[in-house]
Amino acid sequence: MSVSPVSSPKTVNPWIGVAVVLAVVIAVNMVAKSVRLRVDLTEEKQFTLSSGTEQFLRGLPSTVTLKLYYSRGNHVPGMLKQYIQRTVDLLREMERASGGKLVLEIYDPQPDSDEEEWALRYGLVGQPVNPLGGDPIYLGLVAVSGQREAAIPFLAPNAEAQLEYNIARLAHEVSRATKARIGVMSNLPVMGAPRPPTTRGRPADEGWLAIRELRRHYDVVAVRPEGEGITPDITTLVVIHPKMLTEKTLYAIDQFVMRGGRLIVFQDPMSLTERNTNPDMSGMGMFMGFGSDLNRLTAAWGAELTTGDVVADFSAASQITFGSGQVERMPTWLNLRAEHINQEDALTANIRTIMLPFAGGFELRDVEGVTATPLLTASPDAVAVSAFMATSPGPDKMRDARPVGALPLAVRLHGRFASAFPDGRPGMDDEASDENAAQHLARAEQDGVVILVGDVDFIFDQNAFRMMNLFGQTIVELANDNFNLMLSMVEQATGSEALIGLRSRGVRDRAFSRVLALEEAAQRRWQEEEIKLLERLQETQRRLSELQAARDDQQQTIISPEQQAEIENFRQLRFDTQRELKQVRRNLRQDIEQLGFQVKAANMVAIPALVALYGLVRGWRRRQG
Repeated sequence: MSVSPVSSPKTVNPWIGVAVVLAVVIAVNMVAKSVRLRVDLTEEKQFTLSSGTEQFLRGLPSTVTLKLYYSRGNHVPGMLKQYIQRTVDLLREMERASGGKLVLEIYDPQPDSDEEEWALRYGLVGQPVNPLGGDPIYLGLVAVSGQREAAIPFLAPNAEAQLEYNIARLAHEVSRATKARIGVMSNLPVMGAPRPPTTRGRPADEGWLAIRELRRHYDVVAVRPEGEGITPDITTLVVIHPKMLTEKTLYAIDQFVMRGGRLIVFQDPMSLTERNTNPDMSGMGMFMGFGSDLNRLTAAWGAELTTGDVVADFSAASQITFGSGQVERMPTWLNLRAEHINQEDALTANIRTIMLPFAGGFELRDVEGVTATPLLTASPDAVAVSAFMATSPGPDKMRDARPVGALPLAVRLHGRFASAFPDGRPGMDDEASDENAAQHLARAEQDGVVILVGDVDFIFDQNAFRMMNLFGQTIVELANDNFNLMLSMVEQATGSEALIGLRSRGVRDRAFSRVLALEEAAQRRWQEEEIKLLERLQETQRRLSELQAARDDQQQTIISPEQQAEIENFRQLRFDTQRELKQVRRNLRQDIEQLGFQVKAANMVAIPALVALYGLVRGWRRRQG
């Protein structure tokens, strides 16, 4: 019996194994380099290009070169480096989505270099970090397309939420050949006021920031409120605070819409801007009011502003500080969020927060051939209060409030409009009537668009923008989505819908809905108690006046027992009510603190406990296996 020898296993050189592993890692890296996998888990998709951005980039009429100039080195703060990296990532993402229409170039403008010279030539300015000296920091963007160029001198980190919009706007500015012409008609100095001869040396009034920003995108021209015609080259007319317009001016606007022109109207039952910018007219304003409307036209098209009343909505109340230092959550100063905004319409789908001070609502009715789409809406619990009392502090303004329900605060009308002047041009004599009849349009020849907003103040500077000083330079950033909404309306009215999806990337604040609900419930009860207290006060004062009138001449300096009892009664009522109000506020703070404790407990205990429990269960299952 022969025994065959046992063969020993072959050994593999360990360095060969290491080389194979390295080769596999390198191959995987080479393949993964060309594959981009990104998952955006943020609720607002802050790190995902909007559909409007991708549509716009793919439809660029010409190639746009974006030149990013940013400083590198140890003198750049760490937080700014992180922001720069996010900016570069966004630009590369936009370059990829453009399909070659957008080309990104990156430069480092080091001191005394050619790159710094070009940055200065484009208007970019280095910002000093150390006031005692040192190299400046550059962070600017330039867009070039053919002979057109535009620049953002400094990409402020505070405006990161608007970064995507600002970049797309820059590319849009240099890529289009001509600008649409927009007419602006207003009784307010929105276009700027002429400088009086006595104020030489002072900077000229350039008008509202919203209008100045519109000029970056459009050819904006002024249309006189007393005019009797609108030139054919104007495609869109923006009417701001239409107050005391003549019949001839109203007819000109009417026929502009009949000819296919697009109309945007900002009207207001109580314009805080007019009241504050015309102090010399305060007496006349008290007599005539600070409201405006275009109901003479829009009522014929199915929408009418509720004049004389302001919408109050506790679910959208804003915290306001008065000049006396008194702080109040005012339901007449609306801060609208997602539940008040039409999320299904392309114009407002991505708008997150809108602030409307003392806005009015629209009553809608069916008109043949016209479709009304509410864009902003009050809650079902909204009420209407007197515009005269709306700005006053305290709960007395709510005394005569009447329910109005979910009243539209902004609405878009679309369809074939009929003229609000069925009899033709007003004020025409018999000789001109035949010519007037030939030129008059009783109905629009094509579908048109009319957008109505029940507020004027929302686009005023202090309500729509914030001014900040950064490295010695004034930076303007959006305070909310007010200007975004206005710009989206203009974009849609001019027929350019590609950029509408960009308007949503404004302010990204998360509302504590539970806390707001607690504050709203407490405020309702608080104001009800305050109104009761005021009624008791007025009743007591009336009773005291009656007692005063009933006294004889010997009692003029003596307080009667009835008066003394009435005074003591009121003091006790006031004390009891104030004590109850303190208890309401105390309960509110306790509920908020309890909610905060629950959130902290979930973050500090619940999540680690779940992770530990998962580890224990997984370990137990592995042992069982």
